[in-house]
Amino acid sequence: MYSIKAITSLTGLTPETLRAWERRYACVTPARNDTGRRFYSQQDLDKLTLLVNLTGQGHSIGKLAGLSWQQLNDLQNQSAAQQRREPAPFLEQIADALREYRIERCEQLLKKALLVNEPLDYARDVLLPAMQKVGNLWHQGKINIAQEHMFSSCVKRIVLSMVNNLHRHSRNNPAIMLATPSGEPHEFGILVSCLVAAAQNYNCYYLGADLPAEDILEAARHLAPELLVVGMVKTPPEEVTVEHLHRLLAGAQQSNLKVWLGGAGALYLKGEGDPAIGSAEVVTDIDQFNAKIRQQRISH
Repeated sequence: MYSIKAITSLTGLTPETLRAWERRYACVTPARNDTGRRFYSQQDLDKLTLLVNLTGQGHSIGKLAGLSWQQLNDLQNQSAAQQRREPAPFLEQIADALREYRIERCEQLLKKALLVNEPLDYARDVLLPAMQKVGNLWHQGKINIAQEHMFSSCVKRIVLSMVNNLHRHSRNNPAIMLATPSGEPHEFGILVSCLVAAAQNYNCYYLGADLPAEDILEAARHLAPELLVVGMVKTPPEEVTVEHLHRLLAGAQQSNLKVWLGGAGALYLKGEGDPAIGSAEVVTDIDQFNAKIRQQRISH
C-alpha cells in the first residue's frame, strides 16, 4: 500500500490534482484507515501512472478516467506507435513551427488539441506546457522575443475566443474579475483562470495586465465582482508591483472585495511573510483554483 505522499512522488502529480481526479472523475478509490488517511494499492499506482502519461500526451482526463488499466495500457501503446509515425510530439511541433514563424501552424495545433480536451484539461495539460516550452526556448536563445510575443498573442486570441463561446452573462451567475498590477506584464495565469471560470458559468471581466491599483478598484466599483483574481509571475516582483498590490489589497479590504493571488510572485511574497497579503488568499495551481471557484459557486 502507498501513502498519498508516495503516490505523488512516484507519479509526479500534485496532491491537489490527485484529489481533484479522485473527486471529479473517480479514477481511483483509495482505501482509508481508521483516521481517514488515504492508502493506494499497486493497481491504483499503475493506473495513475498511465493516466499521467496519457494526459501529458494531450488526452483528456475526463475521457480516460472510466477506462480500465488494460484499456489505458492499450491506448498508451497506440499513442506510442502513433508518435513514432508522427514527425515530432506536440510540443516539438509547436517549437518547430514557431522557429519558422509559422504562427498559423501553431494555432492549428492548439485548436486541434482543444477539440479533445475539456477547458480545465486544456489549460493544465496543453496550454501550460506549451507556454513553458516556448518560455524555455526564449531563455535558451532558440527563439527571439518577437516569436515569443507572436505565440503569446495566438494563445490569448484562442483563450478569449473560448471564453466568449462559453460565457453566457446572467445576473444569477457569480462574477469574477481578473487583472495583474502595474509592473507585471505576464497575463497567461489570469488568462487560463478566466477560461476555467467561464467553464463554470462565471460572469468573467478580464481587465488584462499591468494595471494601476486605482484603475482595478474603480473597475470593481462599477462591475461589482464577488471575486478579484490577481496574477503575479515575476520573482521577486518589481517594487512598483508590490506597491500597487498593497494599495489594491487595502482598497479591496475597505470595500469587502475578496482577492485571490496566484503565480510565482505571489508565492514568493507569501514565503517572505509579507503582512499585506494576509487579507488575500494565495492559490497554488490551476487545479486548486478550479476547486475553489467551484466551492465559491456552490456558496453563491
